[in-house]
Amino acid sequence: MSTKIAVATAVALSLAVSPVVAPVAHAQSSAPAQGSSSPGSPFAGAQSGPIFRAVTGVGADAQSVNFSWRSTYNGAEVVRLHPANDPAAVSEVASREADYGAVAYVSRFAEVTDLTPGVTYTYQIGSEAGGWSKPHSFTIDDGDDTWKFVAVTDAQIGIDLKVAEQANVWRTTAANAAAANPDASMFVSLGDQVEGWGDLITPLGQYNAFFSAPQLRDFRFAAIQGNHETYPTDVSSRHFQEHWNLPNELAGTSNYFFEQNNALFIALNSNLKDDAGLEQQARFVRDTVAAHGGDKDWIIVLNHFAFHSHGGRYTDSDIVRMRNKLSPVFSEVGVDLVLNGHDHMYNRSHLMNGPTPQVPDAYAAPGDVLSKDDGEVLYLTLNTAGGGKYYEYEGKDGKEYPGMTLEESREKGLNQPTIAFWNQDYTPDYSVVDVSGDALRVRSVNAADGSLVDDVTLVHSGEAAAPTAPTTPAPEAPVAAGSSPLLAGTGIAVAILGALTALVANLPQARALIDQAIAQISAQFGL
Repeated sequence: MSTKIAVATAVALSLAVSPVVAPVAHAQSSAPAQGSSSPGSPFAGAQSGPIFRAVTGVGADAQSVNFSWRSTYNGAEVVRLHPANDPAAVSEVASREADYGAVAYVSRFAEVTDLTPGVTYTYQIGSEAGGWSKPHSFTIDDGDDTWKFVAVTDAQIGIDLKVAEQANVWRTTAANAAAANPDASMFVSLGDQVEGWGDLITPLGQYNAFFSAPQLRDFRFAAIQGNHETYPTDVSSRHFQEHWNLPNELAGTSNYFFEQNNALFIALNSNLKDDAGLEQQARFVRDTVAAHGGDKDWIIVLNHFAFHSHGGRYTDSDIVRMRNKLSPVFSEVGVDLVLNGHDHMYNRSHLMNGPTPQVPDAYAAPGDVLSKDDGEVLYLTLNTAGGGKYYEYEGKDGKEYPGMTLEESREKGLNQPTIAFWNQDYTPDYSVVDVSGDALRVRSVNAADGSLVDDVTLVHSGEAAAPTAPTTPAPEAPVAAGSSPLLAGTGIAVAILGALTALVANLPQARALIDQAIAQISAQFGL
């Protein structure tokens, strides 16, 4: 039996926590798909219960889900789910505590495997004694080689303390992406889900805001660690680790992989950026591809830091080291696509063989179909999904050019030799990746109105493909970004909670963080 102290503003409560460690249970059903929770469901009329910040994370394969949630209840909790059109076929899956040092709540993980392709499942999290979450539904991909996913990056909620404003933008981006792509197999977030610094001492209010988007519970959802998941101190990495139940993780590194139909995804932690960290990542990529990539049509790497971008960091020593160490490995093992964030603007590289660009005769444009030879890799850097900040174009001369256009940068010869196309429209974006056996198409669009940013298709050399006409999806009516009760009081109250939490865990660290908070408050308000 362990004891944890729940600290909220000025009240201290004792919580007795009994970790629940159980074998992974398998939930299986052969029921046909599609539907939603009905009045006859055993979940009808459920209360929200003690559960918060829950996510239906990706599992090791397309038929698996790695659940993660926070709870104020100390007893055993389960995932209870059934096919949406068969409420009687209920399965329960035990959870285990994921103890990363939280004192005001318990984090729990559970894995569900062997789900049936094409079936929509309705689920709840909790217990009879402690209460249940509201029901949510997600659909398992039908398992063939033609499917899609949505990619976003840098919601980065909390920049300049604007948590509620940026949460509204993030929820609108996620909602519009889901409305335009209801058949997406999953969402992928490429890091910097939160700002880290924005709530002064603790990013928990920012996590509340990010998790307020229901798409984290209505789709399978993958996320990688960005640099802002380590702020204000490296201890903040625990927040990422406790919120994301990562499949096939490499020994606490936040490097992990998963398989989705005919694609292998390798997620890397950009914060492991010294020589030792990059060597470890290179081994992880080689080993993962050797063991799991042989039968895949596509290998996709997810990495927060941008390899090829005009966002102002192209010549940073960390980026140069990463490019030099990992690019040859990606070409060696047959990686096809690398998705990046970090720079808050859109960039598309040329096809790259290691560090060497394969430059065509014509300028790149939306609608390009790129026939890739062995060893050639496409790198895409996506723009922010949260809109809290944007980076200006920086030319190869190292100077920043606010308001620069692609055409003007070409005329002036300012583009880096590895970058084929870029866009900075100062609006949040998302990307849709359509996967088939012979093509990988990435359409990046403006989140508000669906207007096209870029459209590029990869095919393997020797596989004929007609040029793709750039298409703008039919605009969906933007989803109103209402306020969320999860965001209420996440300013001063969350800061007090963070300070007291740190005080319980580590008095010297608490003092340092409080001093830091006072300095930030003084700067913010001119005190």
